[in-house]
Amino acid sequence: MAGITHSAFRRLVAQFGGYSALYTEMLPTHSLLSEKFTSSPFTQRRPEEGRVIYQIVVTGRASLDDAIQRLKTFNPYAIDINLGCPAPMVSRKGGGKALYDDVERLEAVLDTIRRHWQGPLLVKCRLGHETDHWRQDFLQRLELFHRFGIDALCLHPRFFHEKLKRKARWDEFRWVKEHTVLPLIGNGDMVDKRALTLFKQGDCDGLMIGREAVRRPWVFQVLSGEDAAINYWSVWEQFYRFTHDDFPPERTLGRIKEFTTYFADNFMFGHELFRKVQPAESSEVAYERARAFLCASPAPATVRR
Repeated sequence: MAGITHSAFRRLVAQFGGYSALYTEMLPTHSLLSEKFTSSPFTQRRPEEGRVIYQIVVTGRASLDDAIQRLKTFNPYAIDINLGCPAPMVSRKGGGKALYDDVERLEAVLDTIRRHWQGPLLVKCRLGHETDHWRQDFLQRLELFHRFGIDALCLHPRFFHEKLKRKARWDEFRWVKEHTVLPLIGNGDMVDKRALTLFKQGDCDGLMIGREAVRRPWVFQVLSGEDAAINYWSVWEQFYRFTHDDFPPERTLGRIKEFTTYFADNFMFGHELFRKVQPAESSEVAYERARAFLCASPAPATVRR
């Protein structure tokens, strides 16, 4: 999730545990050639984060060979290729949806990455385009994934044009499982324990949780069966501190506001938290307004189970 899953956020999630691995946000391959890996908030990681998968979006004309060579020196737990992002800004640069659509280029990209990276390699994609032949198109991509030794497939079962507008098509997980030997990681509307039925039914081998982890950074702990006693102010304040550790002052406020947009969903009157923090002209003002709201014992929203 662009702008969210940086090291500061992963450190927050790590306070609660319950996950197997964490992801970076989408990293454009051309930026891998210029970022200072150990200090950039987008590429750095800390030991407490555990396993970190570096998600790349293949854009621009920079050398993919050089980008992967540089990334592998930072010893990622795994590399993930984003083939699912439908954002026009990403597609125009050749990444996400555009790479999924261009089979010939996708084949070349998989070949290049596999020549330089023998570690775990994942792909994340959607179902493609909602046409009469979308299944044939999807199977064509699966054949490429098999041929180039992809280690796992993460599937968000919506079509590109749907973005997040309708419920994820969980029933398609079973069809995909019937056509691949790859471990299947399910994504899309993973918000509560109902997602665990995908394990029990054998439809998925793993789960990827996105925006719900921003709303509830403790969600992995909950799904692991542990009780989570949450002090909402403490969680928000930790994120505030971690963000200030990593980002320069001029970029901190935007990250705090973006996180708060999701975090406000935890409360019955969360729109008040949103309304107070979004106009803040400094992170210090946002801090005081969030503290006033969160320390007043706000009524929780409907509890997700």
